Amino acid sequence: MGRGIEGEEHNMAKSAYCDGACRVSNPGLCSCGWVLLDEKGDVVDWKGYFLGHGHTNNFAEYMGLVYLLEYLYSHEIKGVKIYSDSALVVNQVNQSWQTNNPDLKNLNMKAYGLILAGSHILAHVKGHSGSAGNEMADKICNDILDHNEEFYGKQE
Repeated sequence: MGRGIEGEEHNMAKSAYCDGACRVSNPGLCSCGWVLLDEKGDVVDWKGYFLGHGHTNNFAEYMGLVYLLEYLYSHEIKGVKIYSDSALVVNQVNQSWQTNNPDLKNLNMKAYGLILAGSHILAHVKGHSGSAGNEMADKICNDILDHNEEFYGKQE
């Protein structure tokens, strides 16, 4: 799910927001997404992913960041300031907090390596505080979960 603009618009990318969401329970039904913005705050590209059932919200938050970083790497986009509303992800990836969960440790190492490779900056943004980019990323996640509502009734 998403849309892309090829060409020079990618080189104008200045900031990005990533998010993850979990419903029904935690672990539960999860999604993640990201939005890439230019210097004016206009959307350059965005994507969302349905992660299925059985994952934690922290896993979904990490996946939003990892998918964004993989996109930036594959499009050779460097120097993007990335925002996440997950204090856990931001502090673990920035090496301020330890990552003890083995599943998250692998995602952390991947994210950290891609941030270094792309000379990106990862910063925390307060969730649901009116940040347009963060609200867009949150909406992508929730739209995906809304679209996959039929799975809710199947989970006990």
